[in-house]
Amino acid sequence: MFETATTPADVAAARLAPVAAELVEIRRMKAALDAREARALAAAGQIADEWAAAEETRSDAELARRSVAAELAAALRVSDRTVQRQVGDAERMLHAFPATVASLSAGRISLAHARVIVEAGDRIEHPELIADYEDSVLPYAEAESASRLRPVAKRRAEWYLDETLRERHAHAAAIRSIRVDDLDDGMAELNVTGSAVLLHGVHDRLTQMARDVADAETQAIREAREQVKLQARSRRDATASEATAAEEDLDRARAHLDDLVANRRSLDAVRVDILTDMLLTAAPEAHTGTTDAGLGSIRATVQVTVPVLALLGSPVDDPFDPITLAGHGPIDPETARDLARTAPGWDRILTHPISGAVLGVDRYQPTKEMRRTLEVRDQHCRFPGCRQSVSRCDLDHTIDWQFGGTTVVSNLGHLCRRHHTLKHHTPWAVIQKPDGSLEWTSPGGRVYTDRPSSSVHFATDAEFDPEPAVPAPF
Repeated sequence: MFETATTPADVAAARLAPVAAELVEIRRMKAALDAREARALAAAGQIADEWAAAEETRSDAELARRSVAAELAAALRVSDRTVQRQVGDAERMLHAFPATVASLSAGRISLAHARVIVEAGDRIEHPELIADYEDSVLPYAEAESASRLRPVAKRRAEWYLDETLRERHAHAAAIRSIRVDDLDDGMAELNVTGSAVLLHGVHDRLTQMARDVADAETQAIREAREQVKLQARSRRDATASEATAAEEDLDRARAHLDDLVANRRSLDAVRVDILTDMLLTAAPEAHTGTTDAGLGSIRATVQVTVPVLALLGSPVDDPFDPITLAGHGPIDPETARDLARTAPGWDRILTHPISGAVLGVDRYQPTKEMRRTLEVRDQHCRFPGCRQSVSRCDLDHTIDWQFGGTTVVSNLGHLCRRHHTLKHHTPWAVIQKPDGSLEWTSPGGRVYTDRPSSSVHFATDAEFDPEPAVPAPF
């Protein structure tokens, strides 16, 4: 009798089988937990609605939802806007798509599948049509990936929509938008939502312009290569007295070619450079504004914190004292120096040598100095987890003016309009500590501390703190 040989592939398959089974079980459990979380979020929304119903006004209904979302967000250390959106999404899924929730609870689909189903069917208005839509897509969802489900769900949802494509496009165009999402390494993404025809046209025009620039760069490299060949021939033919000069000419030609090759940009990079150049310098001729000199005269405003050694061109970047762009984070020294060279004026920021707390900004007008000091200290809204820039915030008296609060730095802080309203019209309370930290107390009695950004940005490392002074022996 012959024994069947066991191949490495057979061994691997045998070892992989329990791993695959475990992963399937983990995903099933995660799906059940996602359904459980959705129910908890929807329960929070129900609590907010009941609270608002007791208040009997529509404005109180919105504030109740904000307050409940803020409580959950502070406990979870996330943005309350995100939590409020998640509460609404969970309510919508539980109330309008019960079959989807049941499938998610059983682990037959993932949260990604559920989101695709809800997103595609969210515009269906009649409950009975939503049920038909769910019945038509759930079998496919339970057998295929979420990426394959998406186009199928969109097509199926079309069968149940009351509005025509023209009507839906008009509604969608009304909420066109633009936003900036921060990335690492001093980069960000500009995301534009608008007419597909116009944005494809923008991309096509940028591509044509970028190709023209790229062709010019390619031609410059080609000419530089020819120059290197020419200089190489000249060096070979040079006499002894001409050899040194010919060698120097060849070195310069090679260095120029290397520089062109090293700085050659991809087509995408050229598109970005052209787009930013046009948006920051061109005038939008199709629009008018309130400025006498036109919209083209408006210039972008940025706040950059630069350590003085970086401006002097220090050869070593200090990782503990980086250059920072307000509302974003660290940026590269070259960009900061370019901004400093063209800046109309600088603010010298005085900080505590150990804690990093902002002590003042030396400008002559007291009101402007106070505002500039607080802008540097706060950099964004001071509610826990909120990142709204100070340019979009109100300066709020921590202790209200009407209750004896004074207009001093230690009683002021930036709050976006959402959290400014939350502070004054809900049971949320806040006190300001001497170091500028804000202690928020939720309606549930939990306390959340928000430290000023500057205390992190400007604080020194204990390793490099000066030694304490030794008292004199007399």
